[in-house]
Amino acid sequence: MQALSTAKSGERYTIKWMLGNQKVMDFLHRHDFCEGNPIDVILRNNDWMIIGNDMCRVAIGCEVADRIQV
Repeated sequence: MQALSTAKSGERYTIKWMLGNQKVMDFLHRHDFCEGNPIDVILRNNDWMIIGNDMCRVAIGCEVADRIQV
């Protein structure tokens, strides 16, 4: 298990668990980023990353990605 912020671009992972601000968690759950679901790392930078699933793509900061374990 590793933090999403350390994941490689172009790889698919499964979300093991997530912690964070309630508004952020609600946003991620509304867009089907939930525990047990697959997640694609589209692009990873030092400060932010673009993640996706079958429904959408989202840009998140690495401070948020640190709280998502894959």
